[in-house]
Amino acid sequence: MAVSVEPGSFQERDEAVALIQAQGLFARDGAMGKGDLEDVHWHKTSLRIYLLSGKFETLDVSSDQMLIAGPGDLITIPSETLHAASCPEPAVYVVGFESEDAAKRFRPESRDDYPG
Repeated sequence: MAVSVEPGSFQERDEAVALIQAQGLFARDGAMGKGDLEDVHWHKTSLRIYLLSGKFETLDVSSDQMLIAGPGDLITIPSETLHAASCPEPAVYVVGFESEDAAKRFRPESRDDYPG
């Protein structure tokens, strides 16, 4: 599976949180500053990132495609998907996690430990 961006998926934070909860997911707020970069990594859990403000770029490694998201867009990153992320301008978002434990203990996994 690949990283995807769905434009115009919601309009405000409360709506994003309601969508997360309706899917049985657990919400956690997040932010990245301008120029912040996450090198290629993966996660044991899938992520649904609802971008509230700013700009978020995600590189899907398998397709070598750069996906760009803005306010109101939903970024979906399936579990065990190699990707990288950067923010050309500060970004604020809400993330939907598969479990409460995943939301609390979330961390990127090293590319060196990739199981695929």
